[in-house]
Amino acid sequence: MIEKRLDRIEDMLSQLIGMVAKLSEDQQEMKKELAGVKDEQQGMKQEQQGMKKELHEMKQEQQGMKKELHEMKQEQQGMKKELHEMKQEQQGMKKEQQGMKKELIKTNIKLDELEQKSEKRHEEVIQRFQAFERDKDFIWEKTVNNEREIGNLKRLF
Repeated sequence: MIEKRLDRIEDMLSQLIGMVAKLSEDQQEMKKELAGVKDEQQGMKQEQQGMKKELHEMKQEQQGMKKELHEMKQEQQGMKKELHEMKQEQQGMKKEQQGMKKELIKTNIKLDELEQKSEKRHEEVIQRFQAFERDKDFIWEKTVNNEREIGNLKRLF
């Protein structure tokens, strides 16, 4: 009976040693897995830090782009204002040009009227000169006739 007990205790001890060995192996495997998980976690932390850094860089880049966009919008507003001013200036120039055209037309009409008046006066002056010429011819003719008569009268007396 003692031998059976001893055999039984020996079996139990051998089972216990096997269990402890198995637990020890499991614990070693768990330690290895835990180390692997820690390494993975460390890699993930590093990756996360890299991603945070990239995210921060992207935010800075986005802020730069927003600033550039704002500057471009301001520049565009300036260009629109300048374009509006140029359009107003162009409208003013068109009005001025139209006024000048009207004035030119009036001046041309006045010039035509002056030319007509000048032509009419020229005709009148020509007619007067022709009248003077006829009068002069008539006076010379009378003078010649009078001198002949005076000459005839002198010969008679």
